[in-house]
Amino acid sequence: MNSEILIKNGIVYDPTNEIDGERMDISIKNGKIVESVSKKAKALNASGKMVFPGGVDIHSHIAGSKVNAGRILRPEDHVKDAECRTKICRSGVGYSIPSTFTTGYRYSKMGYTTVIEPATPPLKARHTIEELNNVPLVDKAHFPLFGNNWFVMEYIKEN
Repeated sequence: MNSEILIKNGIVYDPTNEIDGERMDISIKNGKIVESVSKKAKALNASGKMVFPGGVDIHSHIAGSKVNAGRILRPEDHVKDAECRTKICRSGVGYSIPSTFTTGYRYSKMGYTTVIEPATPPLKARHTIEELNNVPLVDKAHFPLFGNNWFVMEYIKEN
């Protein structure tokens, strides 16, 4: 697999680097933007297309016990919005509460690279981590929810 990519002629928007709609090429080597790549790099023609840094969703309920409860309460999701298996994607379902695979695929299609689960009860953290590990293509994280779990707070205080 070629670890070099050249995105050619894209209209680039990158607020951090004060690039506001400039037509340019972007060289990527081993997942990082670099000054240039070799002539063997895979070239992607982005003419007429906008190129952005990946999106980050800092508050999205995508995993854990509350999401699974929602899946149980919405069985019609399994037939209303099925995602068929392809050569590169696994099958999944989901309309209002997508399966883990569908979640990763759809976030990627929207241009996101990172998704954060914002409210994990400490006693359910292991399950949330297992489910997040099953979401493909995007980086994930979760925030434990200590503030409203009185039992855990008392345990921390006493031990």
